[in-house]
Amino acid sequence: MTSFAGAAPASAASTEYALLPAIKTDRALEGLLLDIAHDGRRMLVVGEQGHILFSDDLGQHWVHADVPVSLAITSVTFAAEDEVWATAHKGFLLHSYDNGSTWRVHLTGSDVASLSLGSIQERIEALQKAVDEADPEEREDLEWVLDDTLFALDEATAAVDDGMTTPLLKVWFANGNDGFVLGAYGVFLRTRDGGKSWVADGNRLDNPENYHLYDIVRSNAGTLLVVGEAGTLLRSTDNGEVWQRIATPYEGSYFGAVAAGDGSLLIFGLRGNVFRSTDEGATWTAVDTGDNRTLMSGTGGPDGSVIIVGAAGAVLQSKDAGASFRAIPTEGNRVYSGVTIAPDGQIVLVGFGGIAFVVGTIDE
Repeated sequence: MTSFAGAAPASAASTEYALLPAIKTDRALEGLLLDIAHDGRRMLVVGEQGHILFSDDLGQHWVHADVPVSLAITSVTFAAEDEVWATAHKGFLLHSYDNGSTWRVHLTGSDVASLSLGSIQERIEALQKAVDEADPEEREDLEWVLDDTLFALDEATAAVDDGMTTPLLKVWFANGNDGFVLGAYGVFLRTRDGGKSWVADGNRLDNPENYHLYDIVRSNAGTLLVVGEAGTLLRSTDNGEVWQRIATPYEGSYFGAVAAGDGSLLIFGLRGNVFRSTDEGATWTAVDTGDNRTLMSGTGGPDGSVIIVGAAGAVLQSKDAGASFRAIPTEGNRVYSGVTIAPDGQIVLVGFGGIAFVVGTIDE
């Protein structure tokens, strides 16, 4: 298993990036924003061209953070006190020690490629052993998988020098120590020490096609779920040590998941498909929302409220932990890619066209 200690600021500064710091412009709040998060004190939004902005007054005023890259920032999450993490295109992982005011590059695309290289090499060794020991009827299938893995090794080797061209898509921390990063083409990183070092764990997932991984959540009981492209659903009941692939009734992509306040789990994605589990993800039941708009992001409150948002202005609200939903009318036809419930009960949305607020629906 290969691990990597995050680049120190001096190392990052000495690297010749073909990237410039993000430009601070008021138009950022009207552009493409991809994710939103809050910790009860501060709200953060992230988006295109390296824009990260924060608000300490429930979104009334926004301040630009200092960001060292101009890449699209795809997700943001709070971890330990005053520590925040964000993912970006080209395999970049960013870190803030001052609750999102200033940022530094923690991993580059070359770093992530190096991590993946070790993981792929381990998989090749295991596959080669399996091929040598396989029965003739099983050997051909394993050889195909081995060939694909060798091709992935060539790509990762090239990316160590040139950097990744694919994005990281999600960062999430269960606490100050345990964190995960998900990305395109099956990138899956894990830390157990608060991000000081990272391990590439993609070879431990049942994801032979290297489908994109979009979201991760944890239930009240501690079950972890990872959702992704082409119906990918992976579950761990031991804090990510072992992952099991779970079959669901839908083979289209799942873009998000929510852990509801009552302990149930929800997954959702293309064509408005929503599924709910009340047994830690072992079985799933379709939820008829009466809506077929693609769903991109969701959040849940401790009172059982759930909000799921997506394309064509979709904002769906549940007050019974996802057992049923109603559509909240919105103006226009915007695509919403992120949502949070602010401490004052407002639903805050981000997407194409910046930030939007839905007021007074949670407690009605």
